[in-house]
Amino acid sequence: MEKNKDDFTQFMLIAHRCGPGKFPEQSIASARNAIEDGADMVEMDIQYTKDRIPVICHDLSVKRMFGEDTLVSDMTFEHFMSLRQVGDRSYPSHSLDDVLQSGVAPILFHCKFSGILLADFAARLKAAGFEHRCVIGVLDEGDVAIVKRNSDIPVLAFMPEIEDMDGFLQSDADFIRLWEDWVTAQRIDLIHQFGKKVWIMAGKNTSSGVGLTCAENLLDWKALGSDGILINDIPWARSVLIQ
Repeated sequence: MEKNKDDFTQFMLIAHRCGPGKFPEQSIASARNAIEDGADMVEMDIQYTKDRIPVICHDLSVKRMFGEDTLVSDMTFEHFMSLRQVGDRSYPSHSLDDVLQSGVAPILFHCKFSGILLADFAARLKAAGFEHRCVIGVLDEGDVAIVKRNSDIPVLAFMPEIEDMDGFLQSDADFIRLWEDWVTAQRIDLIHQFGKKVWIMAGKNTSSGVGLTCAENLLDWKALGSDGILINDIPWARSVLIQ
């Protein structure tokens, strides 16, 4: 299931972790449901297995999602693909290929790795014809150049700290992610002056607060000129913003 959009220039409601709730987070089922609920894009986290195959998992360890206390990077692809979701064993783990073949798009791929693997990742997206149906989120300003050298895929700066913003502003990143407690009118204006768009991550950077916020914040961020919001509950966010 794909949104009928070929650019990311309009205001975007992005389903954080594919909008967890009705279905397990980052499952293809949750991604499809988020698009049906009106999300303009879904977010999925990408990691590489020990044998260098990209898979979908938010945490470095698979314990929370799949019940085994092992790092994704220490697992073979075969091992990772044998896992089942803790909350509902009927839902399997997913590889990047599973997602690309599912028909779900557009997707924000939050890469939990840096460096040379980004060149491989961009090449895989290009080979699958996904280059203009996604955004790649990176953690380091140097990673922006790696993606841009190997593709035309738009890049989002998932800045670890607000102090990293200057470096990303000087880079070829297309979008800058701000945590909600980093949001000011001055920062949004500055990012726009550099020709980049602002996507705001709802909630605090804690295990329990990510993806959640209040209606007042949503309305304030839209009024300040932000270009998108990453949030868990897409139907609720839409209902607030269309008032």
